[in-house]
Amino acid sequence: MARIPYPERSAEALDKLPTPLNAFRMLSHAPELTGPAIDLGLAVLGSSLPVRLRELVIVAVAARTDCAYGVVQHRPIALRAGVTAEQLDAIVELRAEEGEFDAAESTVLTATEELLARRTLTDDTLGSLRKHFTDRQVVELITTVGYYTMLAGLLNGLGVDIDPVGEQYWELGRH
Repeated sequence: MARIPYPERSAEALDKLPTPLNAFRMLSHAPELTGPAIDLGLAVLGSSLPVRLRELVIVAVAARTDCAYGVVQHRPIALRAGVTAEQLDAIVELRAEEGEFDAAESTVLTATEELLARRTLTDDTLGSLRKHFTDRQVVELITTVGYYTMLAGLLNGLGVDIDPVGEQYWELGRH
């Protein structure tokens, strides 16, 4: 149950979404932030990162920030994008280094871990990212980690109720 009540009126920006998610309903307490947060989220979903890799990152951030909302919300999207249930379990159980991922996926997960733990990337990880991805995709990856870390703070800090409707967001971020 949410730690503070949802506002009586949601920000108009929620009209951009296929369904009004509790995360953005709660953010509607600060309507000036709601639209930009939704816009950035939609941009992240529409980035040039392959959707499968993007979802690995999102679930990894959710797992490492203990954000059940993010795991539940993005699990169906990740599965539709080709992430296996075993891979999701490995990420959620914080044992993603067990060889269930290819080199690019492992690099993305390592980068996510470093950004969360150190707020930066080692030279080796950045070099590996640049072998697998364009500079644009590296920037998009780092932005994705930051965006979902910010959301985890809101979701966890205010106990936002989970509304598992991730499948409704599938069309927004497919490549």
